[in-house]
Parts: sequence; structure tokens; C-alpha cells
Amino acid sequence: MDRRKRQFWLFLVAIVLPAASLSFLTFRYLRQDEELARQREPEQRREAVEQARRELEARLETIRLQEINRRVTELESPTAGRSADSSIVFVTQLGREGLALPWENHRNPTYPSPRFALNKDAGEIREFQSKDFNGAAAAYRLALAEARQPEEDCELRLSLGRVLVKAEMQEAALETYRHILRVCSQAMDDVGMPFALYAADRLIALKLDIPLAEDYLIRQIHTERLRRLPQTYMIRTLLESTGSSAANRALVEVAEQIADLQQFQTLAKEFQRVQPLAEKKWVAYGEEPWLLKVTAADPLPPLLFAVSSRKVAPPGTKLTSVKTARSYTLSEGFADLEIELDPNRSFPGNRAPAALIAGGIGVILLLTILSGYLFLHGVNRDLHVAEMRSHFVASVSHELKTPLTAIRMFAETLALGRTRDEAARSEYLETIVDESERLARLVDNVLDFSKIEQGKKIYRMRPTALPDVVRSAARAMRYPLSQQGFDLNVSIDDRLPALSADPDALEQAILNLLSNAMKYSKASKQIDLSCSRYNGDAVIAVTDHGIGIASSDQPRIFEKFYRVRSAETDLIAGTGLGLTLVKHIAQSHGGSVDVQSIPGHGSTFSIRIPVPPEDSA
Repeated sequence: MDRRKRQFWLFLVAIVLPAASLSFLTFRYLRQDEELARQREPEQRREAVEQARRELEARLETIRLQEINRRVTELESPTAGRSADSSIVFVTQLGREGLALPWENHRNPTYPSPRFALNKDAGEIREFQSKDFNGAAAAYRLALAEARQPEEDCELRLSLGRVLVKAEMQEAALETYRHILRVCSQAMDDVGMPFALYAADRLIALKLDIPLAEDYLIRQIHTERLRRLPQTYMIRTLLESTGSSAANRALVEVAEQIADLQQFQTLAKEFQRVQPLAEKKWVAYGEEPWLLKVTAADPLPPLLFAVSSRKVAPPGTKLTSVKTARSYTLSEGFADLEIELDPNRSFPGNRAPAALIAGGIGVILLLTILSGYLFLHGVNRDLHVAEMRSHFVASVSHELKTPLTAIRMFAETLALGRTRDEAARSEYLETIVDESERLARLVDNVLDFSKIEQGKKIYRMRPTALPDVVRSAARAMRYPLSQQGFDLNVSIDDRLPALSADPDALEQAILNLLSNAMKYSKASKQIDLSCSRYNGDAVIAVTDHGIGIASSDQPRIFEKFYRVRSAETDLIAGTGLGLTLVKHIAQSHGGSVDVQSIPGHGSTFSIRIPVPPEDSA
């Protein structure tokens, strides 16, 4: 006992008291140091802001002068595009009517020669009416010889490439599309779309030369920043379809260009308001602001400079057009521009010996925060899984309860003989059969999902006529659709060749899409079901005119258990498995499923299955 007392007092005197004293002194020192730093910091921050303003002003003036000198030296016409300095978004000429869109095409209309038009029409007649593809190719070549303008030449070469593909002359078609990529980047059709983009689309869709098309698209992104929005959207769609790592990297710049294009169009509408101020100062414009300045230098006409604030911001600062609690207004030489200093930035003389202590405490806090984060992350993950399971069980229970209730109600009515009308009894029996089939589909969905999760799902492939599968699905849904007042329009191309497929699985996928169309159609009672061929694929499409799907939700709707959460969908029963199964079935057949939807205007789900080359002639 005495030894334990001695050890206790020794521990208290040798360790606890010195540690407590040292902690107390350290705490007081840090508090005093923080108080002094707090008193000095506002002045130091103001000095830092002023220094950043001078750096920014000098940087912008250098960019402006270098660009003007470059244009004067090279005697270039001022047009919006990529300039020498990467921080320049665009430099464009000002006209009498204000800011002109750089992609506006003022080309005078031209008229083809009679022989050109005659040969072109002859080629189209042979291609589309007579199906004489070799004759059509010959007619198109004769028309090419009479082409007067690049647009005529490029348009005819597109038609020639198309008919060569139909004639199974793949090498000739490939060379034609390659030629279009080389010479038709500036030639555009009547809607302002370069013919080269159409050629890239066909090279990718027909899988003739995907790397060449992808390389062209990436070069277009790097060589031209501002173009028509539809062109940029098409470039984005084509890059997304390739799915390569280079395309994914290029998509980041495409997203920035789309944002710049949208902001440029807004600026063009508001320029009369911005111009007077931009003639005197650098004006911040936009959410991630551009710095705008109107300047003139003989012999050049007035120019509008737009510089990316993100790229010219001094180190350790952020430029914004929105006033915040941490921002400082830059007034001298600038308008509507705020600057924020890095909140973690330290100033000379703030913390000398205390920095090491604070660093040690910071490491401990960091480890504590990291541990807490990992713990909370694990707890949240378990809670999320539990919530998903609970929601799935509740959804399945609700889905099962509805048909079971209907079956029981009508069966009891028939068993008790409460109706003597033969038509009513027939309707009750049809309802029981319909609800039984609905119950069976739900159970099949759950069982198929379980097999997919376990990797045990097997598809029995055999020669299958897709039109027959679509008709069978339409017949299965005809009664439940009519009971709810829906009109189902079926359009089937009977010329589709037989494919190797699992007809039961495909029918299940179509039934799932039709069931979803019923659920989410709301007041609209029109559903379209079609089966056709497009770009070498057999396409089964289901279209409704209901509530639609937001673009932010579309990439996730094929995930298991995922359901769009909104006031319109919360009251609609569902398990979140239907579209997951549709995607798995489509991929198991070598195809894919995609969605095109506009909120409030409906959705179109398309199952695409490749047609074998020997059958797609």
C-alpha cells in the first residue's frame, strides 16, 4: 500500500504536475500569440489584397497589350477564338449593333448548277426508290464533278459514303469519310452543322474507324473554343459514345466550353448594359466571372477582351462577382469584382515557436477527425444499406398487396355469387388473371434479380423474331392498359431479321418498360411501342408522355433499388428493380438501353440489340 502511494505521488509530481503546468503555460502563450496575430491580421490582409490587386492589374494589362501586338503584327481580323494566352476566353470585334456572335455565318446563298442538281436527284432516286446502290454511287460521283462550293462537295460526299455502306463497299466508304474529316470542318449545312461532324458520327456508329473520329473531335476541342452550341453538344455526345479515357478527359473541357458558350450568349443579350462600364474598367461578369474590357488600338477596331478570372487570379486568392463575408471589393480599375484570400493563409510573424505546437495539435485533431469520419462513414453506410433493404421490403410488400387484394376481392365476389351478369363475371375473371400475371411478373423480377446478384442468371438464346416478341408483350399488356384507359400504339418493322436471343427475357424487359410507362404517365393516356432498325441495331422503344425524368437523375435510374424521389413519384409503388433488369437483359444480348426524357413531356426508353453483319445488309 505504501509503495502504491509513493508511485501515485511520484507519478503526480513527476508527470502530471509538469504536464499540467506546461499545458497551462502553452495555452496562455498560444492565447496571447493568437490575440496579437488577430490584431495584426486585418492590416496584413488589406496589404495582401492591395498587393493582389496590383498583380492582377499588371497581369491583365500584359495580356491585353500582348494580344493587341500579336494582332497588329500578324494583321489578323479580330474574331473570337483561341488566342495566344490560355487565360483569354475570347477576343472579339465590336460592331455597330453591339457584340456579334462569332459563329454567325454571313455567307451569301449559292445555287447549284442544273447538272449538279440533276445528278444529285438521280442518285437519291436510285438510292431510296430503286435500291440501286451502285448506280446511286455513280450518280453522286457525277454530281461531285459539278460541285461549285465546298458545301455542295461535302454534302455529296456524305451521301456517297452512305450509299457505299449500303453497297457493302466498306473500304471506299471509309476513305470517303476520312476525306470529309480532312476538308469539311468549315463547310456547314443549312443549320450550321459542319459536315465533318456527320462523318465522325458515322465512323463511330458504323465502327469503321473510331480512333480517327475521336482524334478529330479532340482536335476540334483544342483548336476552336467558341462555336455553335449544337455543334458542341454533338461533339459531347460522340465522345461519350466512344467511352475511351482520352474522350473522358476531353469531355471535361467540353463541359467548360458549353458553360462558356451559354455565358457568351447571355453576354450578347446584356452587352449594351455592360459596355459603358467595360470601356473604363475591367468588369466582372458571370458566376465564375470573366473579366471584360473594351479597348481600341489603331489600326484595329474596338475589341472586347474576356479573360478567365480563375486563370489570372493571383496565387492564394479567388476572384468572384458575389459579395461574401470573407471577400474584399476591388474598386480601383475594376467593377463588380470581389477577391477572397485563402482562409488558411498565414502572414509573416504570426506564429513563430507556436507553429510547431499548433502543428502537433493539428495532427492529433486531423487523426481524430479522420477516425471520426471513418466511423461515421461506416455507420452511415450500414444505415444506408438498412434503409435500402427496408424500403425494398416495404415496396415489394406494397406491390404484392395490391394484386393480392384485387384477386381476393373479385374471387370472393365470384365465390359468393353476388353477380349474375355473365359480362361482369368475365371481367372479374380477366381481372384476376391480369393481377395474377402482374404478381408473377413481380415475383419473376425479384427472383431474376437474386440470380443476377449471385451470378446464376442464364439466358437461353435461340433464333428469335423480335416482331413476334413485341406483339406478345403488347397482347399481355393490352387488357391492363385498357382497364386504366390507356391507348397503346404499336409500330413494328416486320423486315427485321431473326436474332439469337432469349424471347422470354426480352418480353419481360418490354413488359417492365410498359409497366413503368403506365405508372408515370399521370394524366396522359398515350403509350407508343415500336420495333425498328436504326444504324445497324434492332431498336425496341417505349414512349410515354408523362412526368419525365430530370437530367440529373437519368444516369442513376438503372442502378439497383434507385428511384427518383419527388412529390410526383413518392406515391407511386415500385421496387427499383425493373430498369436494372432491363439493362442486364439488354447487355446480355450484346446491346444497351438508353433514355431520352424531358421533365413534364415524357420519356422514351430504347433497347438496342446489334444485328449480325450477315443479316444487316
